[in-house]
Amino acid sequence: MLAAQAHKPILRTMTDAPPHTLRAAPVHSPHFPKPLFFETRRDHFNITDTTKWQQAYYVNATFWTPGSGAPVFLCVGGEGPALDGSVVVSSVHCNNAVEWLSETRALMFAVEHRYYGCHNMSACPYSPSDEKPLRWLSSRQALADLATFQRHATSAFGISAASKWVTFGGSYPGMLASFARIKYPRLFFASASSSAPVQAKLDMTEYNDLVADAYALPSVGGSPACKAAIARGHAEVGRRFSSASGRASLVALFSELRGRQPSWLESEPGPAEPAPLLRRWRRPLPRPVQRPACLSYGCSIGRVC
Repeated sequence: MLAAQAHKPILRTMTDAPPHTLRAAPVHSPHFPKPLFFETRRDHFNITDTTKWQQAYYVNATFWTPGSGAPVFLCVGGEGPALDGSVVVSSVHCNNAVEWLSETRALMFAVEHRYYGCHNMSACPYSPSDEKPLRWLSSRQALADLATFQRHATSAFGISAASKWVTFGGSYPGMLASFARIKYPRLFFASASSSAPVQAKLDMTEYNDLVADAYALPSVGGSPACKAAIARGHAEVGRRFSSASGRASLVALFSELRGRQPSWLESEPGPAEPAPLLRRWRRPLPRPVQRPACLSYGCSIGRVC
């Protein structure tokens, strides 16, 4: 029995952290829409797998009139914590769609991703005890979820055939948003895909170049002097890697390295011990999330500079 328990399949993450510790609970507020659910298949491409599950979504119909033919905005979830009701009223994911609601009188939905979401285990296609719990994690499955949802919502909300569906997303959800338009052109009329790496490339330095240039823009709080200062700092860190005394100074300087021996910095760590700090140092500049109204250090380009 102990041997069986030792080999019991579990869902692991890249950092080997328990999955529930990486899944932030959704924020519930009386001012936010509550989650609704639609039924979808666990495996859209295996007819022998008849398992279905309840996928979460949110809706904002504040400005929409049924039968009006107004557009439908679909915010695609993914690459982050579980969505909550704020996604369709004050969204960090698809706020351009939220801001256009009053002007376009559109109906807005946000569909949680089948894996990058699952804010409760009853709304997930897998169980941690499944032998291969990641087998249903793919862009093809996620796109089929969106197609299933489009058909569900069209029927459930009485959406007119004249209404045009537009998908929204950024980064990985941006990829899904654009792929949904390509794969299901009869369902989705257009896509607003932001910062979507649709062309896979190893070591995409162009992204770092764009981030570096942003630190030189006065319009977002940057300056050429700020960009140059950060570049010099990164160059200095790189220089210190080359000597024993330099590595010792880095261990003393950066809190992420506290408790490490300087020799740990001599070579690239193995896959069992990734070093996010080292990877960050290879980039020409740090990458803060741009929040112009924030006050804490590092939360915007202006605060960094």
